[in-house]
Amino acid sequence: MNIRMKTITLDDDAYERLKSWKRLRGDSFSAVVKRVVPRAGTLAAMASFAAERASSVEGRDELLESTVESRSAAKHDPWI
Repeated sequence: MNIRMKTITLDDDAYERLKSWKRLRGDSFSAVVKRVVPRAGTLAAMASFAAERASSVEGRDELLESTVESRSAAKHDPWI
């Protein structure tokens, strides 16, 4: 299996946030990103992503709201 790797740079705050999403001792940062960060695309894709990961209606709503808010901020700031 040929897996290509990339190196990224995170400040301390971003690293700690990403690290806090690890569930298991052997959980990789790649696994966390794939689990937590939706693919860019349509609202339907984002809603599907949220529905798959939220265990309750409240959790799904909070996930959708935070994702929309963060994506909206990124649309207005070209450096995000």
